[in-house]
Amino acid sequence: MSSTATTHSASHWGRAGRRLRRDPVAAVACAYLIIVVVMAVFAPLIAQHDPNFQYLSERLSGPSGTHWLGTDDLGRDTFARLLFGARVSLQTSVLVALLAVAIAVPIGLVAGYRSGLVDLAVMRVTDALLSVPPLVIALAVAGILGPGTRNAVIALTVVVVPGLVRLVRAQALAIREEGYVEASKAIGTRSNVILARRIFPHVLSSLLVQVSVVLGTILVVEASLSFLGLGQQLPHASWGAMLKSGFALIATDARLILVPAIAITLTTLAFNALGDGLRDALVSGGRELHRRVGDVLGTTSVVPGAQRDRQGSVPGERVQGVDDAVLSIRNLRVGFDSGSDVVEVLDGVNLEVHRGEILGLVGESGCGKTVTSQSILRLLPSPPARILAGEICFEGRDLLTLSPKGMRSVRGSEIAMIFQDPMASLNPAFTIGDQLIEAQRVHRKVSRSAARERAIELLDRVGISDPERRLEEYPHTLSGGMRQRALIAMALANDPKLLIADEPTTALDVTVQAQILELIRDLSRERGMSVVFVTHDLGVVQELCDRVAVMYAGQIVEQSTVEQLFDGPLHPYTRALLRSRPRLGARLDRLPSISGVVPSPDAMPEGCRFFARCDHREDACAAASIPTSEVAVGRIVRCVRHSVPVSTAAELNGTSNRAAPVAEAMGQS
Repeated sequence: MSSTATTHSASHWGRAGRRLRRDPVAAVACAYLIIVVVMAVFAPLIAQHDPNFQYLSERLSGPSGTHWLGTDDLGRDTFARLLFGARVSLQTSVLVALLAVAIAVPIGLVAGYRSGLVDLAVMRVTDALLSVPPLVIALAVAGILGPGTRNAVIALTVVVVPGLVRLVRAQALAIREEGYVEASKAIGTRSNVILARRIFPHVLSSLLVQVSVVLGTILVVEASLSFLGLGQQLPHASWGAMLKSGFALIATDARLILVPAIAITLTTLAFNALGDGLRDALVSGGRELHRRVGDVLGTTSVVPGAQRDRQGSVPGERVQGVDDAVLSIRNLRVGFDSGSDVVEVLDGVNLEVHRGEILGLVGESGCGKTVTSQSILRLLPSPPARILAGEICFEGRDLLTLSPKGMRSVRGSEIAMIFQDPMASLNPAFTIGDQLIEAQRVHRKVSRSAARERAIELLDRVGISDPERRLEEYPHTLSGGMRQRALIAMALANDPKLLIADEPTTALDVTVQAQILELIRDLSRERGMSVVFVTHDLGVVQELCDRVAVMYAGQIVEQSTVEQLFDGPLHPYTRALLRSRPRLGARLDRLPSISGVVPSPDAMPEGCRFFARCDHREDACAAASIPTSEVAVGRIVRCVRHSVPVSTAAELNGTSNRAAPVAEAMGQS
């Protein structure tokens, strides 16, 4: 663990400790439990008598200087038996808690992170166990296994595990949706490491709170089993066994049942009070405890045989040779499980990205841009996402045929990704340096010092001043633009051949947007790096990209160079998008808009998907699926009217102005 991470962890626990000490109830409970534990551990030194020795002449004697709490019906010292009984009860409680945590944490983490059938099976078993009162389960298990401390431990573990599984699973479900977990998947780290180093540290605080409360429950159930003769066996002392002996003499000497009953009650209340205090100190009052940055794996499921399905290509749609293409997507179809059916959200997507090229992927929200970009790295959540058919070839390798280990070697090393929200994509508990260093060491066998030097170079290259100081800072101390630059530095850490940028400037102001765009363009030129730039901002595309692909309702409707698209768009949807851009200096009473809404994925029309919103529709558009046509080399359109020329430049509201200033381009969204 790095010194910064160690310092952070120490400060976290230090703050939690101070908050716990300021809680009077929790502090008293903690002090009481410490006293009980110390007395149990040192029982042989504190007790003046053997807990099993029988002073027959002093049977049922009251408290005295010799026997502080008197003796029982066999003349055994009550105080000595209370101390040694605390040993048995506390040892059993702690052992059960440790076993339950060891079993419940892996099950809960896997169920919450993986979801799907694993989660369904785990939760059904958990629900069934939780529907039965704990004591009934303990009695049933102990009754089957027989009396004895070992069997009581097994019975109590069965009682405790379901509740802890549910807690851990719920925490894992929430944490797996965090942006930095998604970003970790993109750098190619392993699933077992994200469970251990990314998700478990977030679960730890809540788990500690729950265990402290569960210890009280274990204590009571253990005492109940011993009281019924299924736990610790006589003549050995335990609080439950003392209750059993005292209950038989309750009419003669109530002291014998009150002593263990009071001990059990106070200890249980102390565990509960400590749990409340820990909850306030660890969960409500401060940040969760985190460990070092780790690895993570997220793999979208691929329907068997989907990567070999090439017969479903749309007639007339041409995919160019892949010899000079870094990335080639052919007939990609992606669906989401909706319970009873699979709803297709991508239908026959075909794209190519050539070496050193910046491809803009544009379209309004919900058209499939992000699904396409995440499909490349198989980062879509599975379930419900499923890649139904197609190929995603990266330098001649079909990524859909790679094993999870093979995909991890590609993510972050050969293909890197920048996400939209830099604050969500950076782990808030670790420094920028820790995350940059880990991004390198996932894929390269380099020393920490060498990775640190490389991290400084990367921060300097992306325009962050004083990079050595920034390495030691946490994401929340940086501005939005600096966080995005840090993400770009992480993406470039392993010199990727392809960079996927998923709307990386959406949350930034116009000035910072222009700086980030210039940085991406310069890096692409310097390194010969290809870029897929996902955006809804046509001004950004006009300023940054070499080629552009326009998406609508899960399909590519037009592809061309940026100059061709802005000078003479062919698809009615592209024309409508260009007309609806705000322009500086334009005097319009009302900004043009596209009427209607995008059709729902589960109710796509049979023919052209833009039919209901198109001003130029005709009967042929609704008759059947519209094929794509290559009207020139590299220029593709999905429209039956593609040969109809644009009447005038005025129709597009001046969209042929390729030389628009940068400031104006940044404002066109």
